[in-house]
Amino acid sequence: MKSLIIYCSSYKGNTEKIAEVFAKITKAELINLKNCKDIKIEEYDLIGFGAGVYKESMSPQLLSYVDKLNLKNKKVFVFSTSGVGLTFYNKKLIKLLTSKGAICKGSFACKGSFVSKDFSNNKIFEIMSKFAKGHPNYKDFERAENFIKTVML
Repeated sequence: MKSLIIYCSSYKGNTEKIAEVFAKITKAELINLKNCKDIKIEEYDLIGFGAGVYKESMSPQLLSYVDKLNLKNKKVFVFSTSGVGLTFYNKKLIKLLTSKGAICKGSFACKGSFVSKDFSNNKIFEIMSKFAKGHPNYKDFERAENFIKTVML
């Protein structure tokens, strides 16, 4: 199975670390969307799409890119990193992918470390950043490995 992982990772590189775990298992080609615009997806059997979550949403750049793709009958998966690490944030992208005819094989999320003051002076973000400190960590990487193995079945 020929695999591709398209991701946006710029803030702390958290999403890129998870993308690298997936690529190692699947032997996928890795493409950071911020460095590349034209990708030939036709030759790939499995495509992963991932981004960090900023201000409650995945990367607008990734969503815009996906909106232009023909994904009819393509097997895909979605992943994200965020301060809370919830797959809830993946729903918008999954909905977009399935509307484009893709077959979603799964969704993965984990925490990613961040500095609260980079986003807000709200105390809740300061608390969240303490829980996300050091993530993704070895447990997150282990969960990512287990996830991608189920996607490949």
